[in-house]
Amino acid sequence: MTATGKPAPRRKRAAQPVENAKFDAFVRRILRAYGRRVAAGDIEALASLARLSSEVDATTRLAVASLKNGPYKYSWQEIADRLGTSRQAAQMRYGDKPATGATLDRRLVEAGMGVTVATLVEVFADHHPGVPAASVCPGCGFRYTDKQTACPSYATVRPLLYRRRHEDQKAVNQLTTDQTDDLHGRSTTRKRAAARQATRPTSPPPRAIPTSLFDAHNPEVTS
Repeated sequence: MTATGKPAPRRKRAAQPVENAKFDAFVRRILRAYGRRVAAGDIEALASLARLSSEVDATTRLAVASLKNGPYKYSWQEIADRLGTSRQAAQMRYGDKPATGATLDRRLVEAGMGVTVATLVEVFADHHPGVPAASVCPGCGFRYTDKQTACPSYATVRPLLYRRRHEDQKAVNQLTTDQTDDLHGRSTTRKRAAARQATRPTSPPPRAIPTSLFDAHNPEVTS
């Protein structure tokens, strides 16, 4: 009670910092629970569950970028020691120049884990392959192959933007219809295939093979 007879205001408890080990355990529990829910018959969620692996890889790449830059400036050897791999392997997988030889968009490298949804949208749009897809990425010049149809920047930014798309709907709304379809994994792949098929030259109709002596002298059959 205060001197005026009013109850004393409650003191707010200081926020208790959550250790990363607790975060790790929590994420693992959620992931296992998610897997059980999908296994219980939700086949439509299977693709979303599989995409989590690419999101973890992309998030790790941004976390490494933050550790390399900013006030920390950890070396590749220090990062590799924590990952249990060699310096060269860590740099090839999480560096700004992946094993493919292409360079990650500087906006991702410089922002690291502090990247905004608006920046993700810009990078996603700049590196979008298009419909039909060009032979090289319009944003970085990465040459597509039969097995790799997305540049490293696009492959990194897509899962992150998909998960965070609701944080800045105004920025996401700037994407085109084809870009939005690609973000959600819709039928854009079939659109590209149909577009490529339409540009291919059509073959002339096969000539009929005569089945009798009479057909061989019939101009309608042999012409």
